[in-house]
Amino acid sequence: MVIAAPAPVRVWHARPVLLAAAATVLLHLAVAAGYGWHRDEMYFYAESRRMDWGFVSEPPFTPALAWLSDQLFGATLVGLRVWPALAGAAVAVLASLVARELGGGGSAQLVAAITTSTATVALSLFHLFGPSAFDQVAWAGCLLVLVKLLGGADPRWWYAFGAIAGIGLLNKNTLALLAIGVLGVLPFAPRLRSKHLWAAALLALVIASPYLVWQTAHGWPMVGVAGSISEETGGISAALAFLPMQVLTMNPLLAPIWIAGLWWLWRSRAYRPLAMIWVVLLVLLALVGGRSYYLLPAYLPLFAAGGIVLERWRDRPIAIAAALTAAAAVIVPSALPVLPIEAHRHLPFAAINPVLSDPIGWPDHLVQIMAVRPAGAPVLAGNYGEAAAVELSGIPAYSGHNAYGTWGPPPAGTEEVLAVGMPDPVLARTFTRCEQVAVLDNPYGVADEEHGKRVHVCRGPRASWAELWPGIVHVTN
Repeated sequence: MVIAAPAPVRVWHARPVLLAAAATVLLHLAVAAGYGWHRDEMYFYAESRRMDWGFVSEPPFTPALAWLSDQLFGATLVGLRVWPALAGAAVAVLASLVARELGGGGSAQLVAAITTSTATVALSLFHLFGPSAFDQVAWAGCLLVLVKLLGGADPRWWYAFGAIAGIGLLNKNTLALLAIGVLGVLPFAPRLRSKHLWAAALLALVIASPYLVWQTAHGWPMVGVAGSISEETGGISAALAFLPMQVLTMNPLLAPIWIAGLWWLWRSRAYRPLAMIWVVLLVLLALVGGRSYYLLPAYLPLFAAGGIVLERWRDRPIAIAAALTAAAAVIVPSALPVLPIEAHRHLPFAAINPVLSDPIGWPDHLVQIMAVRPAGAPVLAGNYGEAAAVELSGIPAYSGHNAYGTWGPPPAGTEEVLAVGMPDPVLARTFTRCEQVAVLDNPYGVADEEHGKRVHVCRGPRASWAELWPGIVHVTN
């Protein structure tokens, strides 16, 4: 039996929602220093010092925000991580507004706010400075507009959708998945079909056009990045594991809420397209290969609707908030840097979650690199993380990886470099002599991406750097 959507409750219970949002900010600020910089954060900071309308692996919004953070707080990790914490709070507020639009009262709004900001992968994303944190805000704003439209709002709300989507595309390309989902459900959503939709799509493209022009001028390197992600995460086994991974990455304790929300939306005449979008994107990402967290923002309406189901079963806001806080506390050690580093030697969390493992080794790796670096020699790094870490320490660094590849080689006439993590075939065709001087490691027994990388002092480039550079440049995720 298909049920009609209830008349929406238009009261927004601001106080408990804002308290929940503030609590998420305080949590993230408390652990902001964490284990140190993540490679991606150092990379975005490097991009911020070379601002452009686009970069090989991301649009300009996040590097621009890193530039602003540098102006306000300097090159401090805590200052940088204020922004994703605020993004988490914004998503919590927007999720509560979605619950309100769906007809939820205070308990449902509180459930939406807490679950969307404390699901396991959400905790990690709102800790780390990067496009994914701000992508959640863009999705949440667009989904709020979709809920309004499905509820019968003026079709001119599509222009708000277009404006938010355009700004969102200046931050991360995965917002295009929402457009695919919307187009996929249009035949089943008459309230979404409007001439204003296409005008809003044009508005989004106009706002995002500087980045699209940059990609066109540079041969669409993002296609290569997307292809490497699909190759890494695709395949039959990955497709079969995609749904179980969703349960794990969203916190298994929260699964009853979003599953109930999916069921509620599917049975709702007005809001079924929201459930369909989740299904479409789940199947698409499982088939083509995509990171499990790409689906995270599509859970927002599921959690909001699940809050309505929970509210109708037991409308006790304090008890519900306490239970959800306890559920979040259980998984915090797997998502945030709250444990002593040494503890990860005996636990699986860092091995599973690179947000935890990646920052652990960098201070030690840098000490090892600087100890063997010949005076005045630049560093030639195999990946952007190594180059960005060295550059952040004040040493000239070059790499062919992603954006570093577009920034060019060492200066002409450079005869000696310290090569970090460079593949042997690349070293052999680039230099006449290379001597291994170190192997990167950390003292904690925690494996990170740089563990075991070899460091060489290399001399005698086989040609000019301008000729050698195309053979060093590479694009991956």
